[in-house]
Amino acid sequence: MGSTFPVSHSVLRPSALAERVLPRYGLSDVADLSFYQRGFNDTYVAKMSDGETYYVRVYRRGWRTKDDALCELDAIEHLRRKGVPAAYPVASTAGEFLTPVDAPEGERQVAVFVEAAGERLEYGENAVDLCRTYGAAVAAMHNAWDDFTSQHDRFRLDLEHLIDQPLRLVEPMLLSRPERWEYLQRFAAAVRERIARTPALEQGFCHGDLQGWHAHMDEAGTLTFYDFDGGGVGFRAYDLAVFRWSFRFDNEELSRWEPFLEGYRARRDVADVDVEAAPLFVCARHIWHMGAHAGEAAGSGIADLHDAYYERRIGWLKELASDYAIDV
Repeated sequence: MGSTFPVSHSVLRPSALAERVLPRYGLSDVADLSFYQRGFNDTYVAKMSDGETYYVRVYRRGWRTKDDALCELDAIEHLRRKGVPAAYPVASTAGEFLTPVDAPEGERQVAVFVEAAGERLEYGENAVDLCRTYGAAVAAMHNAWDDFTSQHDRFRLDLEHLIDQPLRLVEPMLLSRPERWEYLQRFAAAVRERIARTPALEQGFCHGDLQGWHAHMDEAGTLTFYDFDGGGVGFRAYDLAVFRWSFRFDNEELSRWEPFLEGYRARRDVADVDVEAAPLFVCARHIWHMGAHAGEAAGSGIADLHDAYYERRIGWLKELASDYAIDV
């Protein structure tokens, strides 16, 4: 009875991070450090006495390997060298970007990031202009990453990551819902086959989560991106399609997609084949998203993964099949 009970996921105490971790980054004068958000990783916000703000990410064990994290940080540092605004990582006084901590579930990695300059994006009356600006900023990121390399291995945004692995995660959730599982399998197979036979799709490092957010804008109209946790080498059409995917929920898909593409093309060429493949990657994003939720169940619970959740998402897939002529 003396051994520690096993845990899937722990929440580290903010005061311990302030006392044991932040001083390694030269950040000792902390006015307040609060647990900010639990997501795929845990995020804390550190307010310093001098008014500066930093964000502390504690990577969830099993979600990202140490090499995954180091490659992500290399990619952001590459943007810094290229002059592309981003929420850059902070190096420790020893020159390291990651600090390991012994959590109850095992070793976890901690990284510290500067705050993205500016304010949260608001898609109001200037939505079209903002979409153009966003597209141009994404193009600048892709331009910068064209010559990016890292000595650290990282998962790829390939069909295994976007479709195959999510299906394996969702399957146990749909054992009691065979009709939905069968439809999901058919839909995924059709999308996978269409992508696999599309020739010459561009590959490169991607942000992976360009939902129209994950950026702040300053008074000069400059966008600063943050949260690169979903990024990796993969289909650039997927990176673009995530933007299109996000606005389906607001019934603004095409009204936002067209100016986004216009802004992107003002800074970078994009082949017709990649634009034409975007709807397929909107479909892949839906599948990936379901898998991400299923994979989080061990740490976040299954309360929200109920019948209505799967009914709604299978309904979305059926709408996609109709809108994009996916033969299911």
